[in-house]
Amino acid sequence: MWKKNNCFFWFLLLFQLGFSQEKKVDTVYVYEEVIIRDTVFIEKPLAKIKVDKVILNKEIKGSKPSITLIQNKQKTIVSADTLIIKRFKNNIFYNLDCSLKLNGGLTSASLLKEFEIKNQPFLSFGLLVNKKLFNSNFSIGTGIETSFLLDIGTHSKANFESDLSGYYFTNDGSPKLFESINTRGFQFQVPLQFFWKINKFTPTVGVFSIFSKYQAKFMGSSGNLPLQFDETQTFNATAIYVGYLAQLEYSLHKNWSVGVNYSFASAKNLVFRRDDESFAISKKQTQTTFGIGLRYTFLD
Repeated sequence: MWKKNNCFFWFLLLFQLGFSQEKKVDTVYVYEEVIIRDTVFIEKPLAKIKVDKVILNKEIKGSKPSITLIQNKQKTIVSADTLIIKRFKNNIFYNLDCSLKLNGGLTSASLLKEFEIKNQPFLSFGLLVNKKLFNSNFSIGTGIETSFLLDIGTHSKANFESDLSGYYFTNDGSPKLFESINTRGFQFQVPLQFFWKINKFTPTVGVFSIFSKYQAKFMGSSGNLPLQFDETQTFNATAIYVGYLAQLEYSLHKNWSVGVNYSFASAKNLVFRRDDESFAISKKQTQTTFGIGLRYTFLD
């Protein structure tokens, strides 16, 4: 029994020594796992994205703040490390568009029709201000426009019979005899317009007031005795018109647009003034205008 155990002991010892010998290694390879991480930012300024609606999502603990953009009935969720919300005060100077307007065309005034002048060319310049309401397609605007009625001659009572022909008495009782009227005139207009943008077209309706000025000549007395009509005197013929307008514009570019416009206005009387002398003719005056305009809008 002892011999069997002794043989088994020596067998285990030789087996262990045979497998515990040092092995020669030619090459040792050492591998190291390297992970490269980077962040790529893709930015598209929101100011250049035309969105229908922006929704601020409810902040969830442990997640980044985010907003939802609705564009063409599609939702896009944008997350950010930091979300800064700026609140603009809703004042009259917010969301304004300023524009310059050049307009030209023909005007027809009842005052000149009596002298067989059916149409008179004009050229106007304007500065307009629009404020967007409710949404980006609807706006209200006002401004100033200056029109120059081009001269097509001086017309006198000798050539035409008109309602201006005859004698008039000024506020101090001085008699005046109508002689002629100059067609060159000046007009100052203040409109109130409502704009509705439909794709590239913008129809407009509104009301306006015009201050109109012509020059007329009357025969009067110089004051020398005996009193007689011995002096030609120049009076400014002025009228204040109130009317309505319609306009249709087409957008050529984000800043440029072209359009056609129509307006009608009326005045209750015509006032003639010279220094301290004045008198009025109580007769309704009308004016119809058709023009073509070019507008440049200043955008941010």
